Amino acid sequence: MTAFAIDTNLLVYAHNVASEFHAGAKAFLEKVMNERDEEGHLSVCLPVQVLLEFIHVVTWQRLQSPLSLSQAIQLVEDYVETGITIVHQHETQLRTFLNLLNVTSTRKRVFDVALAAMLKDNGVVGLYTANVADFEDFEFLEVINPLRPE
Repeated sequence: MTAFAIDTNLLVYAHNVASEFHAGAKAFLEKVMNERDEEGHLSVCLPVQVLLEFIHVVTWQRLQSPLSLSQAIQLVEDYVETGITIVHQHETQLRTFLNLLNVTSTRKRVFDVALAAMLKDNGVVGLYTANVADFEDFEFLEVINPLRPE
């Protein structure tokens, strides 16, 4: 299985030219979307939840440069056409979600916990995100901010 998933914020930054993180996120995505193993597989994946959140956020009219719905849909189609692994829910996700929810104390993290549950159920062990702190409670995940200077 793919080692790392890409979080919503990186997709939004990469496609929102008004974001202060646009250049870094775009360069990161271009890099990982062009790195394939000997068998031609990408080392990253995109969870369905991330793609849904991406469409929701990148079309939000409060953004300085929101995309149209048709533009956002086309971008998701473009990602799918690259052959990237799309990670889906399993029947176990609700149980995994409820178990993981016990490690957090706030309802504000529900969607982060849902994403973590999807990754865990699919054997994805890492997450690229700009919001590392949101996922630090999940010991099974290696969480990396690719926009942070090393």
